[in-house]
Amino acid sequence: MAIELRSALVPDLSMLSVALQALLGDGKGIPKLLRLRLLSVMHTPAGRAALRPMLAQPGQRRQIPSSVAPLTPVGDLSMETQIEALRSNHNDGLRGNLVEIYGDRIPQVWRAAAERPARWSRALGDTLADVWSGPGRDAWSRSRTALDSELRRHESLLDRGAAHTLLNTLSPRIRFDCGGFELDGRVKVPVGDRKIVLAPMISAPDSVVVENSDPVAVVVGYPLPGALASWSPAGLPVRESDDALATVIGHVRAEILRRLPEPMSMSRLAAELNCAPSTATHHCNTLESAGLVERIRQGKSILVRRTTRGSALVDLFT
Repeated sequence: MAIELRSALVPDLSMLSVALQALLGDGKGIPKLLRLRLLSVMHTPAGRAALRPMLAQPGQRRQIPSSVAPLTPVGDLSMETQIEALRSNHNDGLRGNLVEIYGDRIPQVWRAAAERPARWSRALGDTLADVWSGPGRDAWSRSRTALDSELRRHESLLDRGAAHTLLNTLSPRIRFDCGGFELDGRVKVPVGDRKIVLAPMISAPDSVVVENSDPVAVVVGYPLPGALASWSPAGLPVRESDDALATVIGHVRAEILRRLPEPMSMSRLAAELNCAPSTATHHCNTLESAGLVERIRQGKSILVRRTTRGSALVDLFT
């Protein structure tokens, strides 16, 4: 039987994977500074509660209902599209997904989500939006060269008729044979006449995500080796295209300007920069003296935002 293979860039699989790895907190898989940055943006109780049921217990395989990804990616799927789908989804199928996984005895950690699926879906969407707008987008952007190279590897192998070679070089945890996947040597995922969508992820080296509920496609998310190696040891991802701005005003101040198209509190800014509030205040004072940022009052809060002059400087070096 001919195998229909597609490749897709699907950042939501990566964001979910690194978010869960950060909460797991076992010190493995993702760089420590990235983990700290992720935890700093996943600060709402509702958001962490939405993720917590998906954390595997020791000795167990992580079970994730298909409702986590309401749109099946048969091609590239933007993070914003998937987030909006989660936020607007009533997720009436969540209980059915959980019954498929666990039978009638839904675990205690999933019961609140099963009882109020729309609320759980919105909280998950909000949390993944925070991850994406914080360190997630930076990590994804810095990995684009490696991701694009991996897609070219797909194309090269498929052009040579080596689909089976491709499917068996995704991860040590994945084997493909006889029209289906085998995970960890024991979990069978038949493909049948469905398409196979391969989605390389920036994630921990042992992360694998298989979406098997769609009648049209089986989606396989697998870790791209070394994708997170470029995460800056200083805790701030440094993008080559922004080097000129950083050269002029310094890396920290350049990063502050990039993060302030919309007003932000000083505490939130410090958390995103992974620095002390006093450090963020010091750099903002310098930027304010130069007319690049300003402080505004919103209710009882004092927020910082980029000025027109600051935005012009960012645009000049973009």
